[in-house]
Amino acid sequence: MENENKPPEQKGLPDLSLDGPKGVGGWLAFLIIILAILSPVANIGMLAREFHEIEMETPLMLHISAYVQYKWFCWGTVWLASVISIAAGILLWKKHDWKSVRYAISALWFIGPFSIILVGLYFCMSFGTDMLGGFLKDVTGSFLKSVFWAVVWTAYLLKSKRVKNTYLRQGV
Repeated sequence: MENENKPPEQKGLPDLSLDGPKGVGGWLAFLIIILAILSPVANIGMLAREFHEIEMETPLMLHISAYVQYKWFCWGTVWLASVISIAAGILLWKKHDWKSVRYAISALWFIGPFSIILVGLYFCMSFGTDMLGGFLKDVTGSFLKSVFWAVVWTAYLLKSKRVKNTYLRQGV
């Protein structure tokens, strides 16, 4: 009897009776704040502090061309990662399409593990493998943390009911 008053299902229309929350809120809002604000500010601040400490301890580094080039490469990587991160946050906030989720997942992996690997490869090209042990010792913790958080946020974006209810999958 209760099915008599329901309209027939129409293909292509979203199911408005979705179970769970919808819209930007909760952990999704927190991720957007991380991507759009906290991550870029933290990464720029940490890189500035690291180079400042190196240059205060050993001012001669500023006269070594390999160091100066490495420094510029790191800054370029951090600025690129920041732009990608901000774009991911804005896309998740403004454009409720599954492409925004895919972009955010890609961004999480680029701004974290991939950018550390990229900087490591450039470090090896600039300074050779003699100093690689020290570099690896310095970045291993950061790399493992970035992998952990990329896995956590990727799993959240793929499994969350809020994300599934907010971002429409076209043609799926």
